[in-house]
Amino acid sequence: MDILELAGYAPLKKLTEDAQNGDVNAQYNLGVLYFEGKDAPQDYIEAAKWYGAAADQGDKQAQFNLGLMFYRGIGLQQNYLYAYELFELAARQGDERSQQGMKAIIAEAPAAIVDQINTRQSTLN
Repeated sequence: MDILELAGYAPLKKLTEDAQNGDVNAQYNLGVLYFEGKDAPQDYIEAAKWYGAAADQGDKQAQFNLGLMFYRGIGLQQNYLYAYELFELAARQGDERSQQGMKAIIAEAPAAIVDQINTRQSTLN
C-alpha cells in the first residue's frame, strides 16, 4: 500500500497513474481535483502542473483553467501575459470564456503588458 492509499485517496492513485501515462482527460481531472481540494488535498501547484500537462496537449478547458489561475494569481504569481496566451489558445478552439478572459486582460492589465500583447499579435499576423 502506498501513501495515497494510506491517506484514503485510492481513486487518486489510478487517476495519477493515468495522468502520468499521458491521458489528457486524467491530467485535466487531476488538475480539477487538486484545485478544488475534493477527493484530494487542495494544492494549487499540483493543479497547475496537471492543467499544464493537459493544456500542452491542447485541452481547451485546461488552457482556460490554467489561464484563469495566472490571470487571478490563484496559487501562482499573477501573469497577465501568460494568462492571455493560454486564453488565446483555448479561444482558438471556440472557448467563449477564454475570449472574455482575453478582453478582461486587455481592459485590466498595465499598459506595458497590453503593449506586449499587441506587439506579439502584430508579429503573428
